[in-house]
Amino acid sequence: MSNAPSQTAASEKPPLNVTPSQRAAVVVAMLGEDAARPIMDRLDDQAVINIAESLESINFLAREQLIEIVLDFLQHLRKHKGAMRGGIESTKEFMTNVLDEPRLQIIYGGGEVPLEEQVPEPENKEDFSRLWQKFAAREPAHIVKYLSGLTPNIIALILRNVDATLCAELICLLPEELQTQVLGEMVDPPPPSYEIDSVIARMVRMEFLLVPEEDDDDGDAHLASLGEMLSLMPNERRSSLMTYVQQSHAAKADPIQKGMFEISDIPVMLNRNHVPVLFKEIDQLTMLNVLSCLQAEYPDVLKYFLSNISNRMADQLKGELERMKAPGQQASEEIQKEFLMQMMAFKRDGLIDLVRPEPAEAE
Repeated sequence: MSNAPSQTAASEKPPLNVTPSQRAAVVVAMLGEDAARPIMDRLDDQAVINIAESLESINFLAREQLIEIVLDFLQHLRKHKGAMRGGIESTKEFMTNVLDEPRLQIIYGGGEVPLEEQVPEPENKEDFSRLWQKFAAREPAHIVKYLSGLTPNIIALILRNVDATLCAELICLLPEELQTQVLGEMVDPPPPSYEIDSVIARMVRMEFLLVPEEDDDDGDAHLASLGEMLSLMPNERRSSLMTYVQQSHAAKADPIQKGMFEISDIPVMLNRNHVPVLFKEIDQLTMLNVLSCLQAEYPDVLKYFLSNISNRMADQLKGELERMKAPGQQASEEIQKEFLMQMMAFKRDGLIDLVRPEPAEAE
């Protein structure tokens, strides 16, 4: 989403006067309740008090500052090349530096503690090349309007994903005071990192690519796009928002409704000839997780998918699904959300069509 800032805000990197303890507390808080709870359970009372005091001392952090804290955290991980050395001596040296003597004796009083030697590399890395092609195809003026609302270090991370010609053009179109700062960031960039690049790519997708270019004659296109974004929300929240729209903006409710689609709408909105495209473009493990969700919650959609691919592939997938355990509710919601986002991206790239039929056609 392009939030055009004032020239002063755009020209300077927001001061980030955040202490290391506050940064650590912010990272823990941003993990969310479920992910943070196991960490908090393992901390002593004083550590929990320190985290609470650090969060209480923070008045407000803007989106750009939160992103910078996360990127800084990932860059610190990157200094260790995504791995760590285990072993008895290294572990004992680390524990000696961070634990008091009684807790150290509790840990090492009973003998050796086996640890894994390194953290495994991420698997099934998402390919963002199509996303950056879509980004580069947008009007330069619209790209610059979006970039102008970001900090120079984030702009530099984005620009390293486009070719040199477009990069130079975009830098020239940026406000003059931003140009020097962005070039400074590009002269001494952080090392390539999939973790950082994936955060940047997902941010660009949600804030820029899923927002239509602003044209005076775009009609209801922005309302349809709003409907697509509402599709990603939990059912109760989406229903509540649509009730508000119907009561306060009745004339705009229909275009928004047409842009919305749920998993259950796929058989009527997705042409059967485009079903194989999903199986081609999405990796097999991800697609199996999607099908496992459908098997538990949307059997009609699962049947629609399997009936529009080859019999051999359908039989193979049925065998895999029989051996798979259905994901939990939270995992299922996340899988479905990611799947809907991928379908929206395929629609924007022209790989598939998602068209809600008129009432007469549906009958």
